[in-house]
Amino acid sequence: MGKKLLISLAALFIFGILLNAQDVFTASAPAVVRVGEQFQYVIEGSERGVVRFPAMDNFDLLGGPYSSFSSHSQWINGKMTQKTLVSYTYILSAVREGSYNIPASTIKVGRKDYRTNVVELVVNAAGSGSTPGGAGRTKQGASEDGSDISSAEDDAVFLRVIPSKKEVYVGEQFVSGLKVYTRVNTRPGSSASDLPYEGFYKKSLDPDASAQQQEINGQIYVTQVIQRHILIPQKTGDLKIAPYESNWMVQQRVQRQRSNNPIDNFFDDPIFNSFQDVPVTLATPPVTIHVKSLPSAAPVGFTGAVGEFQMAATLSSNEIGVNEALSLKITVSGAGNLPLLGEPEVNLPPDHDLYDVTRSVQTNTTGNRISGSVIFEYPIVARHVGRFRIAPVQFAWFDPKAGSYKTALTDEFNFTVVKGDNYDTSGGVYQPGVAHESVRDLGIDIRDISRATPVFSTVNNSLFGSLVYRLFYPFALILALVLIVLISVVARRNADLTLVRNRKAGRSARARLKKADRFRKSDDPDRFYEEIGKAIWGYLSHKLNIETSGLSRDVILGQLEKRKVPEEQQNELLRILEESEFSRFAPNSEKSNMNMLYSEAAQLIRNLENTLK
Repeated sequence: MGKKLLISLAALFIFGILLNAQDVFTASAPAVVRVGEQFQYVIEGSERGVVRFPAMDNFDLLGGPYSSFSSHSQWINGKMTQKTLVSYTYILSAVREGSYNIPASTIKVGRKDYRTNVVELVVNAAGSGSTPGGAGRTKQGASEDGSDISSAEDDAVFLRVIPSKKEVYVGEQFVSGLKVYTRVNTRPGSSASDLPYEGFYKKSLDPDASAQQQEINGQIYVTQVIQRHILIPQKTGDLKIAPYESNWMVQQRVQRQRSNNPIDNFFDDPIFNSFQDVPVTLATPPVTIHVKSLPSAAPVGFTGAVGEFQMAATLSSNEIGVNEALSLKITVSGAGNLPLLGEPEVNLPPDHDLYDVTRSVQTNTTGNRISGSVIFEYPIVARHVGRFRIAPVQFAWFDPKAGSYKTALTDEFNFTVVKGDNYDTSGGVYQPGVAHESVRDLGIDIRDISRATPVFSTVNNSLFGSLVYRLFYPFALILALVLIVLISVVARRNADLTLVRNRKAGRSARARLKKADRFRKSDDPDRFYEEIGKAIWGYLSHKLNIETSGLSRDVILGQLEKRKVPEEQQNELLRILEESEFSRFAPNSEKSNMNMLYSEAAQLIRNLENTLK
């Protein structure tokens, strides 16, 4: 009887272990999606591991995996139980219509492999029916018009570039804003960079502090302008504001995992479901700005000014002494492309020294436009006595509102140069346009010719007749030829950027590891784990000749398989990357051992360096 009971208990224990192992990881996705729509494929489990995503023909992998980790404890009948939830989120897009299965994914935890369930879903034609989700989708057919948002009617969150004008003159300023539309709780995933606006001079403005509500095709969106810039086009033609990508965190409801505990089942009601931040990548459609050229036959004095301007000029003094300085200041004020103005041309009298023109720019962005003033200062040093004239200065600009050129003219300036205390009167007669100097007696500066009898010697007894001097020429010629060959070899090697990046990969990785080692010794875990990740990603980018923007786990694994890197090294690479990323944000009790992770990362790079020669 005792043996039967023991065998029964052992069988139940083994069955429970197997049942638990089968349920460690589960996969889920929406039941119905549309062609071209982005949706989330989520793998959830209770342990961290390395995910091997299955190859699929009917779906495109757009991003992921984005991992998250949570842990909570509870007391039941005096006993503490701890639950851990690990999730891996992939962003997929359906390619064609039909009913498909997403094959099981494999998760390697330690030395064990686990498989998820197969996910079934239906893909409808684009635009047919409504589907759940939609956060972070970007329509492939969206209009280039940044203000046209009707095509995004089913997106829960999307971005648009909204320009104040779509047809401007070259040099004409206008305002462009980056606007977010959302129907769900969302926030930026990281500090967002400014829109690049290639081909434009840009000046940042403060974004709108308040949010607004806007109805789009029956849906109420909360909108807010998160970036604003004043733009000035620098060239003519159709300038395209390229698509801008930004990472955001979107809140989605997460259903509680079922439990055999009746108290937990009581809280399985959807009202008790929690929310989880899911990372998504939003992108704006391209926007085209048509930039018109300025009319031909620009007047004299035009230096590229576009806007509305006034001009004033002042002379610092009307009477100065010889070798003294005075300055002509020309002030251009108004609204327009002030930071880009060229200096007006000034016709100064001859025989005076003109030094470099200085410019002082003072601008503000009041009224959502660049306004202020630019002061051009012309320093002049008088060299001759007399009365001189500065001709009126003409300044021209193009007014985009009137569509024509306008000009402004200063007054004529006259100044008198008088003899100063150090004025030299020994010179000749002054003639305008000809520079003169007084004659100086240089006789005392000429040394007398030596009258001593020189001592001569033969060439053979001098340095020029020695054997060393004769051998110097062929030696110098050979050395020059060797240097030319070496320089050409080095130049040829440096011209191959792929080879240069490959050579520098190991050195760059070792420098990163030394920096991580300093953080480890100073007990700075967050920066240590971040530097470990940068060292490995940077090494792979240089070694495999892949730009940082194109790096992903799938791309790296594909390249390593092509180069026949052993599977053990690939698994070790994924494990170290996963541990470094996880440890950056995990609580202290869950962080990996820094000493062990540092040794493993250094060994991994040495192994890859030997394999990827």
